[in-house]
Amino acid sequence: MKDDKIKHFPTRKIKTGFFNNKNKLAEIQSFEGFEYVKLKKDVNGISFNKKALEDFALNLKYTISIMKDTGNDVFLYEYFIDGSEINRFFKLYIDGTIDGAIVQIEKHTPDNLA
Repeated sequence: MKDDKIKHFPTRKIKTGFFNNKNKLAEIQSFEGFEYVKLKKDVNGISFNKKALEDFALNLKYTISIMKDTGNDVFLYEYFIDGSEINRFFKLYIDGTIDGAIVQIEKHTPDNLA
């Protein structure tokens, strides 16, 4: 059975944006089967500020969509989570207190970033 709605995206090349490191490609590394890139400075060459990053993370809001199949029906639960509560939410999810399959995670940034 062929599903024409599934799109296959080409592998992304890291050349610009956060992954640009003085005109050299950032090296993709792997840990526990997950790929990541270590960033030492932002795109402007400025070192990261710990307090600013922590404040930014705490002010984010997330919408996490979880599908639950009861056997008779399928439901989609939309959880609205503050950045300060994201770790607690995932702990509850991993422990099985919140069950279902994660369908989508959206990040909402504060309006006053500029």
